[in-house]
Amino acid sequence: MSVKIGFAILSYNEPEQLLRLVKTLNAMFGDPPIVCHHDFSKCSLDETPFPSNVRFVHPHVVTERGLISVPLALLKAFRLLREHDQPDWYVPLSGCDYPVRPADEIIAEFSNTKFDAYLDYREILYSAVPPAEKDQDGGFDRPSWVPLAYDRYCACLFYYWPVFSKKKLFSRRIPFDRRRVVLFRNPRITRWFQSNRPSRIFGGDFAFLANHRAVDRLLDPSVEKLIRYFQAREAPDEALFHTVLCNHSDLQICKDTKRYADWSIIDPHPKWLDVSDVPKILASGALFARKFRPDGVAQAFIDRTALGLVPDRETALQ
Repeated sequence: MSVKIGFAILSYNEPEQLLRLVKTLNAMFGDPPIVCHHDFSKCSLDETPFPSNVRFVHPHVVTERGLISVPLALLKAFRLLREHDQPDWYVPLSGCDYPVRPADEIIAEFSNTKFDAYLDYREILYSAVPPAEKDQDGGFDRPSWVPLAYDRYCACLFYYWPVFSKKKLFSRRIPFDRRRVVLFRNPRITRWFQSNRPSRIFGGDFAFLANHRAVDRLLDPSVEKLIRYFQAREAPDEALFHTVLCNHSDLQICKDTKRYADWSIIDPHPKWLDVSDVPKILASGALFARKFRPDGVAQAFIDRTALGLVPDRETALQ
């Protein structure tokens, strides 16, 4: 049985790259429902060239990396998809993502799966002590990530300002904002200050795929309580959706996101992919990959070698 796939794309720059991605999805899936959340405050975009099956989120959310605005923007795109199209599967993408498997293989994956979501996750526990070994890459399986996530999502931060004499306080050598932070990690202490904290917190890569059952949980009004908890936390996109979905025991979740990314560098972002990476991408079994440069060279190579799209399509994409 075939499934209806809806795409939710987050973008904030490179409108031409976004248009290319949209045209590729249309060519592969026959004009599927697509909702774009573009941050117009970061980059202007003319909606006129975009096909009629594409909707834009208005008003948009002003997004900032590492803040709650990013998952809120995606939730707005999900709501618009559900309201107008009711897809069976929701595929969140960024403007620099790209499909790397033919449409029939992607449809077959969603049609035959037993899972409700493909999501990279691990529980964030106090027992995860800081690792002794050195990180070899920037991925979410690196030894230091869970302790880092615990400090982000579970610990209590208390700020204070050292007491200066009046002379030192107004001295040019002493900036006024010299706040210090005290970090409390032990749950026997933090529980007294976190009455709204969920009992179990999960986190991982923001990239995921979800069916309508899982997305209904993300759009449930009860999630507002978790949003309020995570909005004051760093990088909530790496924990909010994970915590919602993983606390529903009736959902079956696959830890393989079906999204290829190369975290072999020590960096907050995966490395840029190029033509030389395509064999590794295809061997991974991923359905989509991130992240690609706006020049479209690697994407054109994938069109020819993996997606079966006609070579002269490049002319139509100009």
